[in-house]
Amino acid sequence: MKNLCFCLSVVMLSSLVSTAETSKAKLKDRHLAATPAVNDPSARASRWQEDLDYFARELPVRQKDFYLLMPKEEFERKVAELKDEVPQLSDAEIVLQLMRIVALLGVAHTEIERTHILHSYPIQMRWFSDRLAVVEAAPEYREALGSRVVRIGSMTPEKVEAAMAPYISHENDAHLHVRSPQLITMVELMRNEKIADDAGHLQLTCAKADGKEFTLKIDPMGPTETKQKLVNAADALHIQTALCNKHPKAFYWYEYLPDTQTLYIQYNKCQDEPGLPFQEYAQTLFAYADSRPVQRVVVDLRFNGGGGSGIVKPLVEGLKSRPALTAKGHLYALIGSRTFSSAMFAVRDFRDGLQAILVGEPTGNKPNHYGQASLFELPNSKLEVQYSTKHFQLVKADDPPAFYPDVPVAVSLQDFLAGRDPVLEAVLHHPLQ
Repeated sequence: MKNLCFCLSVVMLSSLVSTAETSKAKLKDRHLAATPAVNDPSARASRWQEDLDYFARELPVRQKDFYLLMPKEEFERKVAELKDEVPQLSDAEIVLQLMRIVALLGVAHTEIERTHILHSYPIQMRWFSDRLAVVEAAPEYREALGSRVVRIGSMTPEKVEAAMAPYISHENDAHLHVRSPQLITMVELMRNEKIADDAGHLQLTCAKADGKEFTLKIDPMGPTETKQKLVNAADALHIQTALCNKHPKAFYWYEYLPDTQTLYIQYNKCQDEPGLPFQEYAQTLFAYADSRPVQRVVVDLRFNGGGGSGIVKPLVEGLKSRPALTAKGHLYALIGSRTFSSAMFAVRDFRDGLQAILVGEPTGNKPNHYGQASLFELPNSKLEVQYSTKHFQLVKADDPPAFYPDVPVAVSLQDFLAGRDPVLEAVLHHPLQ
């Protein structure tokens, strides 16, 4: 009897061990299905090729007018070539090639979303009217803040931007100027273009205001530094805050300038701010405006990257119902390269519906453009692809690359360092009619 019990115990124990091992095997299989097998090149290549097949099926049916934007044969050939190259490419190189394919559509809203596969340098740059300059940097590179970029590696900033252009989904030079500094901070891209060295170190030659040059070696951020806080040039150099930069995080705000009897309105997001719907904001704004003498109304759209095109309606309707505020020569809309997406509808409404004078620089979108973006995800890499679902025609007569200002005014690096806003200054000195 004892032997029988012992045998039964051994059988049960063996069964439990077998069940546990089977469960572990199933769990492992599920894990492998969800995570690329880093140590198995053939499995990794297979997963990327599955992703590319999914990409090739989904993007043409989701993107509005896809084959009007890119010939079918060209698209299929480029994806097939990339699939063949996958075993020889790193994950980052595959992403970069996908960026190039999508950028061929020439649709600013359709792009590969920035991903954890690509790494960054702890520095940010910005194009001004006369040059590229460093506007943010990690503390160890603060010497570069506010300085002009002379060379990136061995290349001029203009040549680097030309090298970045094939990777950037853009419709005009204004948007290219906004996006190219962001791509210059992508380690793998700069290494792929032989601008950084093989280890990813980037040599940056800058010049101070007196023309004296110096060179910094910028190291890639490590995995734990991806959210490293950068030092802002305006803070580090104690640059005077221009009115337009007074509330950078607010969706919308206004201020009255009594010296010139100007109502300045900044509209930064086509979206209701939590706790203050735009309808309520507009009511408060007009109650305030109705109680004061107003000679000029300035609506600043330079920092508006879009959202919902109908949000601005209470502002437009409120101005229409007050003829004194929209009399010829009294209403201005400020525009620039970051005026984008749904903000283009606001530009159209102010220019065509209210005869506002446009001041500043060309917009970052074409008036007639593809938008209303959505996303889909590649199943294995989890890479996100943004695509456009609608075509909007805001200009009927022709197809210009941007809305252009009636009064062109550019912002230089010297303006930035002095804390000046030459665009608003131009409005305040513009003669009233």
